[in-house]
Formats: sequence, C-alpha cells, structure tokens
Amino acid sequence: MARVAEHDTIRAAWSAGRAARNGWLTVPDPHLVEVVAAHAAGHDLLDALTLDLQHGLFDRARTADAVRAVAAHGLAPLVRLPAVDDAGVGFVLDLGVRGVIAPMVSDAATAAELVAACRYPPTGRRSFGPVRTALRPGDDPVAAADTVLAFAMIETADALDRAGEIAAVDGLDGLFVGPGDLGVALGLGPAQDREEPAIHDAFRRVLDACAAAGVRAGVHATRPAYAAARAGDGFALVTVWSDVPAVLGTLDATARDLA
Repeated sequence: MARVAEHDTIRAAWSAGRAARNGWLTVPDPHLVEVVAAHAAGHDLLDALTLDLQHGLFDRARTADAVRAVAAHGLAPLVRLPAVDDAGVGFVLDLGVRGVIAPMVSDAATAAELVAACRYPPTGRRSFGPVRTALRPGDDPVAAADTVLAFAMIETADALDRAGEIAAVDGLDGLFVGPGDLGVALGLGPAQDREEPAIHDAFRRVLDACAAAGVRAGVHATRPAYAAARAGDGFALVTVWSDVPAVLGTLDATARDLA
C-alpha cells in the first residue's frame, strides 16, 4: 500500500480543535535544531518547526540536516522561503518539508505561482525529484505533494487590500501575517508582538478573508502569551517560540537577576 508523508501534526492539531503551535529557527546549527525539536516534542510544546530561509542563515546542506532533525522527532518541518521560486520550492519539498510559507505575496497571481510550484502536473509544475520523499518502499511522493501546506505571507499594504483575492486562490491553504514587515508597510515601523489598532484591524481583515475563502490564517509572534491571544482571535497556525528572541530574552533575564 502506498505511504504518504508522515508528521502531519499541524492538521492533527486542527482536527483536535486547536491552533497548531510553531517554532521558528534562523540559526542553522544542526545540534541546536535537534535539541529544540527533541525537547519540544518530548514536552508536547510544538507541532512544527519553521526554518527561516529568508532571514535566517541556512544553506542547502544545513537545511537538509535541519529537516532530518525536525522530522526525526516527529514534528512537522516547515520552511519560510526566500521567495516564490520554482527551484527553491522544489528543493525544500523534495527534502520532505510539510509546508512552505512564502514571503511578500502581494497579489493573487503570485499566490497561484506558489501553489503551482508546490504541486506536480497536471495541477502544478513541480519537477519530480524525490530526494527524501521516496526513500522507503511504498512511499508515494506524488500523493504526499497534495498534502503539503502552502501559506502566502501578508506583509504589504497591497497584500492586505487584496487579502480576499489571495485567500481565494485555488489550492492555497492559508494566509500568514508577518507583523514586522506589515507594520513597516503601514507606516508603523518595525516591531513584533505589536498591539497597534491598525495591526489588530489588519489581523481581522486577514481572518475575515480566510474565513470567506475557507482557508486558515497564521501569524508570527515571539512570545507565547501573544501567540495564545492570536489563537484566541482565530489564527490556526501561531509561532509561539523563536530562537534569537528566546536567547536574547534569557540574557536580559540574567542581567536583571544579576543587578
């Protein structure tokens, strides 16, 4: 019997009626990735770990190592792409990631390009080269491709205005809000875990667009409490932990304790 991809922990969370909890990694050290994945899985803290190929330091080899480490501990490996590019999308999907998050998607045409890059013909144009998705007898990389998640990031004013059109693109699984870039685009400056009324209005517009299209909304955060609040708003994929902010937070706490 054909076997499709494992580690569908994100959809398992949705089936359980809760938001999927995502971690975020920019540091490409395989040991760090494994430590985080093992601890998060062992304590049921995360459902997924995203490797940031846009603003992180991952090269191709380190990306492959990190995907193996995340998958080995039963979490869903995700990738934030550097751009919507057929070769880049195909590379990470051939490694076995369970979803991609595409930055700076400002219109429906770009979202459709993303979907096409994720799917094999005849529904898409992904090149067939199952590097890690057909290692075992019975693996079915074509069927697995149909379950890969494709999220388009809403990070520009144009994207926010067109959120309904983007969310309605056939095959797209959802919209993912990047509050940092979106805040810059709205004239608020860079920040995370933001509370400006304009950002909360943007959240509501994205959530409404996703609800109308029957897809899910995700959001980036650096603090668990903020992520939990966004899950309460209706976001289905929330980043609850991020490596560099977490390290800096412990250093700040150390400084306070030493004072």
